[in-house]
Amino acid sequence: MNPSGRRVRAAAPDDRVRGSYFVFADGRLSRVDTGSSQAELVAEVPNIREIAQGGGDGRLKGKELEITLYVHGPWVCVTERFGTNASLVNTATGAVRELGRADYHSNVSSYSVGFLDRDGRTLLVSQTQWNRLDIVDAETGANLTEGRDYIDYFHSLLHVSPDSRHFLSNGWVWSPADMVRVFSTEAFLTGYEPTGIPVGTIFGYNWDRPCAFVGDRTFVLALDDSVDSLDEEEVAEYTYRQLAFFEIPDLPRAHPADRWLEPARLVDCDVFPRNQYGEVKGELHHDPESGHLIALTAGEGCFVVSLDGDVVARLPDISAASPPSHGDFGSSYSGTGGWSFAPEHRVFYRWIDGAGIEERPLPA
Repeated sequence: MNPSGRRVRAAAPDDRVRGSYFVFADGRLSRVDTGSSQAELVAEVPNIREIAQGGGDGRLKGKELEITLYVHGPWVCVTERFGTNASLVNTATGAVRELGRADYHSNVSSYSVGFLDRDGRTLLVSQTQWNRLDIVDAETGANLTEGRDYIDYFHSLLHVSPDSRHFLSNGWVWSPADMVRVFSTEAFLTGYEPTGIPVGTIFGYNWDRPCAFVGDRTFVLALDDSVDSLDEEEVAEYTYRQLAFFEIPDLPRAHPADRWLEPARLVDCDVFPRNQYGEVKGELHHDPESGHLIALTAGEGCFVVSLDGDVVARLPDISAASPPSHGDFGSSYSGTGGWSFAPEHRVFYRWIDGAGIEERPLPA
């Protein structure tokens, strides 16, 4: 199959094979190598829609849906980011398991998944309701979290720690306000959503903010600038620090009532531009080999940043796709024209129609 004549909607690297990528186009998941115009069909994925049908996905009829690929070993999960459908594909066998979530404000909440390695098995954590995550065995499809205790929380982008022992939901609560919640995998398997604790930093209307794990128990968030919400006395004492580092404590299996996770340290940095509301947008990754952060912005390029906030390198021609405007989540902004970063291979990548995958190595 030649994908150059098709509109590729999403691309992601095979985390085991350098130079090999999965692409999604016209309801098909395929594999393509860099420097090649030929793609190998992996599986038909018929439940993934590229155009909203109206009603069930919380979108205007006829509007494009953004497609996202999550890769872990032989597994690829395809999601409608602001829709209601997903599919888990076993790329070794071509088997496809259809997944779905309920439509309640799905047009502003990312349909995200995370892969967990536990006791020699691959598990998938994904949304099934607006306020519910379930963990299933990727091979068998067995649901390991049948019982339920809900909280009033809208799950969105998920982030998994390198050792799979913790994960974050980069979501929100009414009215609305963004709130990151932290979970222990073991505690969640028996206590579900109430076992999580919220991050103790007041944000605003900017969930799915730049976020990355920099260790098994350490993660970093990019913060908004809240100066415009302060009075004169507060402004005089205010210092904006863009990066907040958090250390995850041992989390109990019971509900940790009134417990918040405060930043371990705040770091001066100014790589993510702030929009008119003081919000930061973009992608944040961690490069374990150098220990640096990779900050991808839409208009200012890419920054390689130390954990102390120092800019080590800037790549002005490596930019992410433009994010949605304030209050306009659900647009198909994260297309394949923008760059992304693959930490496992230390390369930037993007799909170019008619040319295929383009790669750029992370500079030394």
